[in-house]
Amino acid sequence: MLYDLDIGFNCKLFCNINSFILAQENRFLNELLIKIMIKALQLPLLYMTLLFMSCQKNISDLEFEKNVMTEIFPDLIDSICIDYRTVLVPPPIYGEFIYDKEGNYIGVDSTKGTEKQEQEIVRWKLNQEAIEKDTSKLIVAFNPKIERNRKDLKEYLGQHFKVTEVFYPKIEGDSTFIVEFKNISLKGKFKLKDMSEFPKDRREFWRKKYDFVFSGAVYFTGIQFDKERKFGVLEGGFSCGRHCGIGVRIYIKKLNKKWIIDKIDNTSVS
Repeated sequence: MLYDLDIGFNCKLFCNINSFILAQENRFLNELLIKIMIKALQLPLLYMTLLFMSCQKNISDLEFEKNVMTEIFPDLIDSICIDYRTVLVPPPIYGEFIYDKEGNYIGVDSTKGTEKQEQEIVRWKLNQEAIEKDTSKLIVAFNPKIERNRKDLKEYLGQHFKVTEVFYPKIEGDSTFIVEFKNISLKGKFKLKDMSEFPKDRREFWRKKYDFVFSGAVYFTGIQFDKERKFGVLEGGFSCGRHCGIGVRIYIKKLNKKWIIDKIDNTSVS
């Protein structure tokens, strides 16, 4: 009888120990499986994180340039665009032209002005005043897709701002960006209209009779920055006809956390 009790007790003890061992093994296997799954998930997650960071870097460079362009855009339009009505009709001459013995132009002798010339000047001034008082919006054609300048402006940037290194954005693929000009408040009379809404033919572009006051077309290139991205340079231009327009190089800088135009140089005139 005592022997039977010992056997029963030992069997029960063995079963308890075996259950404990199995439970520990299961726990160990579960923990090991979880660790393996975590490791397996970490690799693609790490890859995706690095890829995302890389994309963010590319986007950041483009977004930085786009943000600067957006901030400076109202000043660019106000500085470059002109009311063609004020330049197509120059002020009348008052007096007589003076030439030297070889026929070279010297100047104008205003002491020989005529009454007719005087009247023409009065009419011209009145017309200019009427233009200035005119509140009509002047429509300017604009391509909102900004492309990187084909020329390296490092030399001009260095000469003007005395910087030695430039910033080259790490952008793979398309380096263009779109200026959301419809969401930007402009100064003065000018209002932009997408270039795609105008005739593609250059001759028709300038000859067409529009149902609005058409002033011309404006364009800008991308911005080239110094290494610290505190200074920048870009190019642009305004055309008021087939043989009327200017090309400019624009220097910008960051002052008191705001981007401003520092200087504009004319590069071409027609």
